[in-house]
This record gives sequence, structure tokens and C-alpha cells, in this order.
Amino acid sequence: MTRRRRPAAIALAAVFIVKLAVVLQLRDHILLQADAGLDTSVYLELAQRVVAGNLSLGPGLYFVSPLYIYFCAAILAAVPSLTAIRIAQIALGTASVAFVFVATREWFGRTAAWCAAALAASTGLFTFYEVLVLQAALDPFLTSASLAALALGLNGRGRRWMVIAGVTFGCACLNRPNTVIAVAAVGIVLLLVRRWRDAALVGMGVLVALAPAGIRNAAVTGEWSLVSSHGGLNFYIGNNSTADGTYHGVPGITPNIAGQQEDARRVAEAALGRKLGDAEVSAYFYGLGWSWIRAHPGAAAALFVRKLQYTLSARHLWLNYSYPFFAYDERTLLALLVAGPWILVPIGLTGLVARAPRGRLRSYAVWLAFVPAYAISVAVFFASERYRLPLLTPSCIGGGALLSYIFELLHTRNVAPVAVPSITAAALATVVNWPLPLDDGRYEERVRMSERLIAAERYTEAEPWISRAMAGNSAPGPAEFRIGRALLARGRADAALPHLQAAARIDPGQSETSFALGQALLDAQRPGDAVPHLRKALDAGVRPDITGYDLARALASTGDRADALHVLRNVRPARADDGTSWYALGELAEELSEPALAASFYSEAADAAPQQADPRERFGVMLAMTGDIKGAVRQLERAVAVDPRDASARLNLAVAYSRAGRFSDARSQASEALRLDPSYEKAKNLLSAIPK
Repeated sequence: MTRRRRPAAIALAAVFIVKLAVVLQLRDHILLQADAGLDTSVYLELAQRVVAGNLSLGPGLYFVSPLYIYFCAAILAAVPSLTAIRIAQIALGTASVAFVFVATREWFGRTAAWCAAALAASTGLFTFYEVLVLQAALDPFLTSASLAALALGLNGRGRRWMVIAGVTFGCACLNRPNTVIAVAAVGIVLLLVRRWRDAALVGMGVLVALAPAGIRNAAVTGEWSLVSSHGGLNFYIGNNSTADGTYHGVPGITPNIAGQQEDARRVAEAALGRKLGDAEVSAYFYGLGWSWIRAHPGAAAALFVRKLQYTLSARHLWLNYSYPFFAYDERTLLALLVAGPWILVPIGLTGLVARAPRGRLRSYAVWLAFVPAYAISVAVFFASERYRLPLLTPSCIGGGALLSYIFELLHTRNVAPVAVPSITAAALATVVNWPLPLDDGRYEERVRMSERLIAAERYTEAEPWISRAMAGNSAPGPAEFRIGRALLARGRADAALPHLQAAARIDPGQSETSFALGQALLDAQRPGDAVPHLRKALDAGVRPDITGYDLARALASTGDRADALHVLRNVRPARADDGTSWYALGELAEELSEPALAASFYSEAADAAPQQADPRERFGVMLAMTGDIKGAVRQLERAVAVDPRDASARLNLAVAYSRAGRFSDARSQASEALRLDPSYEKAKNLLSAIPK
């Protein structure tokens, strides 16, 4: 290793060690595991399908960005560990610091390169997303590699770098599809400055990277698509009458990847009245967004400006994971990696413009085109922290250029030229750091932390998080409800009650809260208090199958048999083939001494679970209680046929035979019941009572 390269190697090793420390701090975090839901679980499930041999992941177009799926699959095939994925990602993140150095050196010199690399290394957002199992983990690497290769190619280091730039840009598009807009801008500027061959080489590289996804989509679906198919839905989320520039759920579409894929198709097909391909579903939502823009051009323009402001803002725009939570609430090393949009955007944009290399402006304009075009590509859809992550890479480069310029002038004591860029950066810093009313996700993460710890039955650990989730929360009602519901799901009704009661006081009109509160009161042996809450939930149509059953139970426990039966007669399971629910309804009707109603429920349970003897047996017993002895015999015979070793079914069949006057058959079944269970006193008593 040469003396000149040794400091760089040491610096990169230090960067990797810091990132590794963050991995070790967060690798076992309960919110970052494979089963934690959100996008992480979807990517891992798809990667596991690839590892299992389903390489094409059909049917349909890729709904999510495909590159990250195969990246995870390649690692899991070798080392089935989330930690292995994270270590691979921070290795790429360390390489991205080197690429920032290379790109900066090409335009602004070696001192600027060291400054830019230092900024990149101390940017907590880079390390945070590299630690997550999420496609954003690859964004710093792909962006820095693309910009470094493009800088080398534009500065005459060999045309192969233009091809490499195209390939890495293409990979970036596979990972972050809106990057297509920024790459197209680079290509357009190449054409405008008459660098035809370079434009062709970059374009060729892009197509090489995109070709596998395009060929797969054509082979699997017959549709030509080079990127994933959820762009239309994202476009509509960011461009409609209720859009505010950030992510918001669409009515009728579950707010997660799996739900979006299925629900978007259902909504689009219902609207158009026909079956649709994946590309057609995406086109439908693009059409909705463009229709709103054409109908409201002024509002759309104002919304676009707001989204652009959010894209450049220092405020944390969380989506799935909150950086402030993991940096500060969890007290990780991320809190010490202080560089972020608050400083990178103002000094970066200032440096990129003020320090433009005067003798190479045409080439530099090509390279610089990526920055505004990528900002626009985010604002076209909606702003979030992880979507704007690729902007921070050129911001580090521009920041390094500005800082090295200032250091140089201060060293020569010629401070006058610093005034204009300093004022510009200060003005931008004011705009970027303006206190916008945006949610950074910390309270949501605290609530999720509480829920996950409760689900894991780690109640002692959950308590302080519950307190922190409530303190200062601008939406305490939903938080109280979710925590109460989590406790109720673990059978801790007494602990759940204070939270659900608080939720009901804060948001008294929420029928879901009434439903959960009624369940908690019922489980806490307070059926009289549960009745009004369950009735309110049932009247509002909240889970009528469960609410109706619980209300009937509560009424029965208070002694109101007539009202309980009135409610119970109208209860039906959500699914007709849910034998367990039908059986529970039968048991309740039996407890209420209503054998005819119980028989109807047990009949449905028996049809839903024909391989189970118990529902058929109870059906037969209830028929016998209504006086239908022939029907009882038929059902009990079928129960014995399903499970010949069921002593109870044989005894009940013996009783039915006896009541039908078939005493010989009755003795035979009672004897068999006693043989199966020699201690069965009822069988002994029946045998002695059957006439000879």
C-alpha cells in the first residue's frame, strides 16, 4: 500500500467500524426484525421465495423495486442472517464514502474530497438506512457510484466510465424507480452539449442494467415494463384533492405493500368494470392523478412547490422508520453522526453552484443535472426521508467543495470572497431549517415499541415505553387505543382497561374503541358495564360476528336471556366455512337453553368441519333435545363414523337408540363406550338402565 493510500484505507476502516457499531446496537432491536411487518417483511418474504427457487417471482409485474429483492436473496442463500445483510450494506456504505471522495476530487480537488468524505461519513441518515433491511440501504452506494463514474467519464478518464455510469444509474433506477427522471435529465444535457457518443454509452449502460427486469416482465406477464408497477399509486398518493405532500393512505387501500398490491387492483378493476393487468392498474392511478392536476392546476402547482420544499427540508419525514427515534430515543451512535440535511443541503447546494469548475462548465452541467432533476423526481410523487436520500450524496460533494474553499481563503487570510457563498448558505439554511409542521415519527415508533414488547410478553420493558408514548403525544387517543388493544390481545384485560377507557374519553365517537372496551370489560368479569359499549359497536357495524357474540355473552351473564337470544339469532361468522365460530355460537345457544338455535349453529359447524366428530355429535344431541330422535340418530351415527374411538359420541348414540326403542343397538354402543373408557360412569349407568 502506498503512503498516499494508507490514510484513505485507515479512514475507510474507521468509517466501517462506526457503522458496524450501529449494526451491533440495532441488530436485535424488536422493531427491526423480519416479523416486524412493514416493507422489511415483504422484501424478506420475496427474497426467501427467490432462495427457494422461485427466481421469476411471478405472476405479475414486480410491484416493488426488484434489485433489493435479489440482493437480499443472494446474501440469504449464502448466510441466512439479517446481520449478514446489514454487514454487506454497511460495506457498500463504506464504499460510498470512497466514491464521494472520487467524485469530489474529479471536480474540486483533493482537499475538497477529504471534506466531502468526512461529511458523508458523519451523515447519520446514510448509516441508519444502511442498517435497515430496506431498499433505501442501497441508495447511498448506487448514487455515489453513479456520480463518481460519471465524473470520471466526463473528465476524460476513459469512455468505459460512461458505460459504468450507465449501468450503475440503471441499477439505481431498479432500486429507486423515480431515479429514471434524473437519469433522463443527465442524458438530455449530454445531448444538448453535443456529447453524442457519451450519451449513447450511458444509455447503453442503463439498458444493460434494466434489461433483465424488462425481459422477466415480458416473459412472465407479456407486458413490457422496465421498473416496478407501483408508480401509479404513488403518483396518485402525491397528487389528489387530499394530498399534503407526504405519504397518506388512499381510501380502500391497506397502507402496506401487500395491501397496496391487492387493493389497488381491486379498486381499479371495480372502477373500470373489468380485469386489469399490473401496468393497467398503475396507469389507472396515474390517470386519476393527472385528472386532478388538469382540473386544479393552481392547487397542483402549489402542492408541487410544497413537496419540493419538503424534499429540501431538514425536517425528518419518516416513512416506516423514524430516524430520531433510533438515534435519540434509543441513544445509539447515530446521535453522534451529526451531519444531515440541516447542514448538507445549504452548504451542498451553495458549493455545487458557487464552486462550479469554470473551465469545464459544459461537462459539469451534465453531472450537475442529476441534482435538480432528482429533487423534482421526488416532488412529482410525495416527499419522504428515504426517497430524498440520494440528494444527500451530491450535497456532501458540494459541501466539501465549499468547506475546502473557505479553509483555503481563511488560510490565506483573504476572507472577502467568502461573504457571498456564506450569505447564500445562511439564507438556504434558514429555508431548509424552517420549523415545518411535519411528523418525525417518534411517537409512532414509541407506540409500536410498546405494542411489540407487549406482544412478546415483555411487560416490564413495555411500561416505560408506554409512558413515553403518551407523554406529549398530539394524538393520545389512538395511542391509548392501540396499547389497550395489544394488552387485551394478550389476555391482560385489567391492564388494558385504563388505556381503553382513556381512549374512549379522548375520542368518544370511535366505535372501534367501544368494541375493544366492551371486550375488556367482559373479560374483566364486568358484563353489565360491557353491554352498552358492545351494543354501540354492534350498531356501528364493527365486526358484527365478534361483537354480536360478545354482546350476547354479556347479556347472558347479566341474566337477560331474552335479549341475549335476540342478539344471538342475528349473529353469523364472517366466513361461512369458519367451523370454530359456528361451534362457539352453538355452545352459547346451548348455555341459554335454546336447543333448536344451538342445533342450527352446530349443523353449520359440522358442515364446515366434516372431519371433526364433536360438532356432529353436539348437533345430534341438540336434535334429541328438540324431540327429533330420528334426526339425532342420523347425526350421532355420522359422528361415530368420523371418530369410532370417541366414547362420548357412542354414549350419546346409545341414548338416542334407547329413546328410539332400539335397545339392542343402545346396549352395543354403551358397551363400546365403556370399552373405550373403562372409567366412564355414565356408560355404566346407561347399561344398567337399558331394558333387557
